[in-house]
Amino acid sequence: MHNLNLNQELNQKLSLAEQLSINLGPNSVTLLRWALALIVTLLATRLLSLGLYPLYDTTEARYGEMARIMLETDNWVTPQFDYNVPFWGKPPFQTWISALSFQWLGVNEFSARLPHFVCSLSVVGLIYHWVKTVTNAADALYSALILCSTLGFIVASGMVMTDAALLMAITLAMVSFWHSYNQYRAGQFCAFYGHLFFVALALGLLIKGPVAIVLIGIALVCWSLWQRCFVLAIKSLPWLTGIILMLCLTLPWYIWAEIRSPGFLEYFIVGEHIQRFLVSGWQGDLYGSAHVEPRGMIWIFWLVCASPWSFVIIKMAIDKFKSIKTNSTPPASKVINQPHGINKYLICWMIAPMLLFSVAGNILPAYILPGVSAMAALIALNTQLSKRSLINGMLTLGLLVVALGVFVFDFSKKTSESELLNFNSPHISDSQLFYWQKRPFSA
Repeated sequence: MHNLNLNQELNQKLSLAEQLSINLGPNSVTLLRWALALIVTLLATRLLSLGLYPLYDTTEARYGEMARIMLETDNWVTPQFDYNVPFWGKPPFQTWISALSFQWLGVNEFSARLPHFVCSLSVVGLIYHWVKTVTNAADALYSALILCSTLGFIVASGMVMTDAALLMAITLAMVSFWHSYNQYRAGQFCAFYGHLFFVALALGLLIKGPVAIVLIGIALVCWSLWQRCFVLAIKSLPWLTGIILMLCLTLPWYIWAEIRSPGFLEYFIVGEHIQRFLVSGWQGDLYGSAHVEPRGMIWIFWLVCASPWSFVIIKMAIDKFKSIKTNSTPPASKVINQPHGINKYLICWMIAPMLLFSVAGNILPAYILPGVSAMAALIALNTQLSKRSLINGMLTLGLLVVALGVFVFDFSKKTSESELLNFNSPHISDSQLFYWQKRPFSA
């Protein structure tokens, strides 16, 4: 009997090995090693580059200066655009983490960017662990490679702005919901993942505000209607205790911020979340200029920022369309037992930012980022890791090195006062510094 059990275990292991061999080809181990090496190289390159170039005006320098003022004034409630000028445009999470980093590591470019890199690193870990639980470690590593070699992701992973943290919160919410839903569907109500979902919503509210919940809601509603499981999806979450938990984590700051700076809620909720996106060229922005783009431009931003993998998604869609017409299997698809509805789930998650911002008049390329982790998992679950995949990763690595070279050696058109002030610092250290009309944030 003992020998029979050993034989069964051996057969199972052989079946898994055969499956991996089919999915990845005869050189699967070599491909996986190259994929791991590329992931490490991409992340290490980004980490080592964090302090090699200054915080450029306006976005990075603005958020970096707000964090420095927060640390200096010890005002951890209201981020300040300038001394005694409250910043109502965003919640304080990204300011908190940069200010804490300044407190621990000193005020410099590396410490300003490091927390945002850590947020991106956590997204890689979340996607790797999730894909590993739904399929296998090989697919998980492939998904991590896709994510790290997505151009927009690896660039944003070292930038002082809200997008890396928002991606972390949305990824945590979507992964948590998937676990909660599937355990409920199997007859086991999972309080842990259900409440973790609401913790992720709270995190989104402290990073970007209600738009985080809107993005998650669009993805989940579209998927549950497509999958015809809307009622079951609603029942899978602990709504009462979850909402209480979410409010306990967020309401204290929102109320305190309004008390400390009256007018915040009106500007943030109405201005930033309604007028900014529906009114092209919105003139109510207190802190900068509106980013006027044609309606639907977000899809072009996705094509560029999600490259080179956006083109893989397009090819997958074309192959799927052809297979439906010919009633055959797409040539790049894997023959595996995928979890029920996971492809639809990933598609809805991936395109949710584009669905929301297609009607927006003021957008930035980084707005596509909340869906890139879903794109990585979707490609990994439906295509095979190959030499072409590694070439895509190497292409992104090459572009990253070139881009960093442009910034490090100051070949870009971006502006920063860092070089000017460092050059003159011995002469102006004991003098007042004046700027004509407006002082740049990097100063």
